[in-house]
Amino acid sequence: MHRRDLISRGYFPKELPPPFKTDSLANFAVTNPSLQSASKATSKLYSHSHVKYGSLRRKLSIPNPVFFLETTKIIESHWADIKLITQKSHLSKSQPIHTPHPKRNRSISPLLDFSDLPKERAKNRAIGRYALQTDISQFYQSIYTHSIPWAVHGKEIAKNQRSNFSLFGNQLDKLVRNSQDGQTMGIPIGPDTSLVIAELILCASDIELEKRLASLCAYPYRGFRYSDDYELIFLTRSEAETALSYLQQVLSYFELTLNPNKTRITELPCSLDAIWVLEISDYKFSDKKLAQMQDLIRYFDRAFQIAREIPQEPVLKYAIARIGNFDELHHDNWSLLESLLLQSMTIEASTLRDALSIFQSKQVKNYPIDLDSLEKNLNLQILQHAPLGHSSEVAWAIWSIIVFKLAIHKEAAQVISDMEDSIVAIVALDAQKRGRIPARLSTKKWEQFLTEDELYGNQWLLSYEANLQGYLPTGYDHVSKDSWFSQLKQNGIAFYDQSVPLIIPPGDTSGPSGEV
Repeated sequence: MHRRDLISRGYFPKELPPPFKTDSLANFAVTNPSLQSASKATSKLYSHSHVKYGSLRRKLSIPNPVFFLETTKIIESHWADIKLITQKSHLSKSQPIHTPHPKRNRSISPLLDFSDLPKERAKNRAIGRYALQTDISQFYQSIYTHSIPWAVHGKEIAKNQRSNFSLFGNQLDKLVRNSQDGQTMGIPIGPDTSLVIAELILCASDIELEKRLASLCAYPYRGFRYSDDYELIFLTRSEAETALSYLQQVLSYFELTLNPNKTRITELPCSLDAIWVLEISDYKFSDKKLAQMQDLIRYFDRAFQIAREIPQEPVLKYAIARIGNFDELHHDNWSLLESLLLQSMTIEASTLRDALSIFQSKQVKNYPIDLDSLEKNLNLQILQHAPLGHSSEVAWAIWSIIVFKLAIHKEAAQVISDMEDSIVAIVALDAQKRGRIPARLSTKKWEQFLTEDELYGNQWLLSYEANLQGYLPTGYDHVSKDSWFSQLKQNGIAFYDQSVPLIIPPGDTSGPSGEV
């Protein structure tokens, strides 16, 4: 594990538009290990509202760099200790593995890919009659930061030595708390460091659970855990029920609870994967023009129907991601697919990124793009989602307008200006600089964040980057007044790279949910 990699590929959430990068920060941090201390003892997280699918959302968080850099130091120096703990779990298939670039876009990945889980289920169900399936309720949000040293050092040692900061579990606990304004509940969703911390806690719970299960079953149990999802296989329902009780007890030790809505004991056999996933993934398209047109209509009709029947599943998101891999599209069928993609974007925001990636790939191959309809759709996305605070949809719509050289309409510019979101503000200010907002933005709301205190507040990213890029000149250089951030500015450290290629990469296709 190299700290440079953890900062450059493991800091910002993978869901952000391409210009948000941390390579320059990574290079600076490893060549300047003794940065001057921050002027604040704590900071607040920047939070970004990300669409999962349907009405489901998750709050991605970016910790202030002053505490994130310290966290990466601890993880790098204790990587061997972390591996020693996580590798003791025989249940975990999401143990944190360092993945060298360019094999993966992230510095830390789970042991198995999400796509490998059906095969893992089949292997474990080979000898078994009942499956216990469950997950942890609001896992990342419910992690108690003091449970980090409990997992690393044991609860008794950690409680008796709370002030002993030679223990790296205590160091991690303190840094996580300091990065979220002293709060002890929850850890940030998005950075790879959180994946490591989560697995430390869950692998420690696995070790205790495995001890209990070893004495339960006449025949060895089987099963696995992937992140906070469990599937355990038993010969009898009684064994499964007892195992559920054990699991609840072990998780309670770490102040975690199971999700009752997703806890069930199922008699085997049952499906290895969702039936709708198998149906959509197996759909075949003809290479003949007329037959292919009919196939496209049937494919989307079926996807729309399934989406209505099970709105709690990411059906359209998966269907659009899958169609993105279809390279044999007949030229005359593009206008049909284009209309279906625009419709999908309108009714299901989680399809936005993959659909737009398809638009760009077809544009590169000289398919005729209806730019007028695309511009109207993207402005509609902004008008629909900005008032609701749906940051990810607005940010990707603005970035797509930049990519396709379209325009942000006056009404859309007004609702963008009312949002308090650093990612949206920065990409919008870039769009304005590139001439994509003829009506101009109102920046009064964002200018209030250009203060020394806000460099450690919720909008620290905007407070720093707008000053560095000169997006919001105020006549007062608050960044240069801060002893820590001034070091970054003096060395030209940027979190938004205006020179990146104008691309829309497809979303994560590791699984139907698009996420680990």
